Amino acid sequence: MTVSELIEHLEDHVSNGDGNLEVRLAMQPNWPFEYRIDEQSTSDVQATNDAVYLAEGGQIGYLPGDVAEELNW
Repeated sequence: MTVSELIEHLEDHVSNGDGNLEVRLAMQPNWPFEYRIDEQSTSDVQATNDAVYLAEGGQIGYLPGDVAEELNW
């Protein structure tokens, strides 16, 4: 996924009135957890010539079952 593609997906949520939702990471399909995105990493996004990196900001807990199901996990 490119930065432009991610922005496009997020803009769809903004236009649907979901612009104030928290952004989280879903990880580990076999043992699904959800994680925060480190706010410091988003204010100073780390980029190389190949990619943009966001830092994980801490585990929240288990990924809700309906979200795992939506992801086909």
